[in-house]
Amino acid sequence: MASGKIVATRKIVATRKTAATRKTAVARETTRGGWIPTGTSADRRASVVATPGAKATRTRERLLDAARVVFARYGYLDATVEHIITEAGVSRGSFYTYFESKTELFRHLASTIDRNVERNVVGFDRPRGGDPIVNLATSTRNYLAVVRENADLYRLVDQVAASDDEVRKARLVSHQKHVSRVAASIRRWQSRGWADPAVDVETTAAVLVSMLSSTARWMYVDGDAMDDERAAMTLTALWSAACGLARSGEEAR
Repeated sequence: MASGKIVATRKIVATRKTAATRKTAVARETTRGGWIPTGTSADRRASVVATPGAKATRTRERLLDAARVVFARYGYLDATVEHIITEAGVSRGSFYTYFESKTELFRHLASTIDRNVERNVVGFDRPRGGDPIVNLATSTRNYLAVVRENADLYRLVDQVAASDDEVRKARLVSHQKHVSRVAASIRRWQSRGWADPAVDVETTAAVLVSMLSSTARWMYVDGDAMDDERAAMTLTALWSAACGLARSGEEAR
């Protein structure tokens, strides 16, 4: 009989503790990002990824924008999470709701480059069957613009890649994807009779991508300025010559 009372008492105490814990969790203040800080930071990050609300999206973008300013001001190595949250005006807890570390945040920020290339260089509107040289010139101008507008990120990627193997590998993968896209374009031009069928596709694509990216980086990242339009037209002419590219309706050279 006594043992039954003890068990019942324990159940009551446990129930009260659980209720008190729940009440405390509900009453707890939300973070500046608008999330109730329950569970671990990893749990909150998973929740944000699974169901990102408008406020969460805005806070995440504030952190990314602030990090870009801070990295440009201090450099990646000297920048701290404290610098970033101060610039963004959010709490440390909010930072870890969205990013595991400064390194993870940087990798998200660096991926801006690839997204801009995909949108503006690969995915820009072009007429089906349009003039390949006109399309090439547009793509070249857009690529130069991406590097110009993201010169600070290109500098940071170079800096971080020297010490972070994952960033270095990601940069190599991005370059290889660019080469593969150009190789696919050359093959498409060849299949339509617009490009020289004797062109070594893979080698030509690799050399042309290196020429374009190196020129853009010297112009905008390292300060060897030249006229944007003259650079774009010269690069387009060199690409066209290397591929034996002809205008739509003409035969390849």
